[in-house]
Amino acid sequence: MDPKETLVAARRTKLRLEALMERRSWHEQMQQCHSGGGSESLSRLQQALDRQIDEAVRQEQAAMRQIEALADPRQREVLCYRYLNGWKWKESAVRMGYSPDWVKHMHADAIRTMEMLKDDEIR
Repeated sequence: MDPKETLVAARRTKLRLEALMERRSWHEQMQQCHSGGGSESLSRLQQALDRQIDEAVRQEQAAMRQIEALADPRQREVLCYRYLNGWKWKESAVRMGYSPDWVKHMHADAIRTMEMLKDDEIR
């Protein structure tokens, strides 16, 4: 998987993690309401959700390690805003104090740098 695909996957993972956390919370509430026979199936579902959450967290941490490998803090910042926070170009630009075009340029530089770092690892 190339660096950009990893970051897009991290964004999807973050969204999935948020949904899973909501489901887990709902199931915990349901488990508290049911003191009878349904609690065993709720418990199994809770365990399955916990495993999915653990996997989503591992994927997000892997993306963070790749972002943190970048030397330029602006590149790290733009990638975090874009992929981990899910912000649009304009939101990132306002936060960073740059034009949206400049943020896109920094993004492209960050992706190229990540690709070079990955190539260096392979060698």
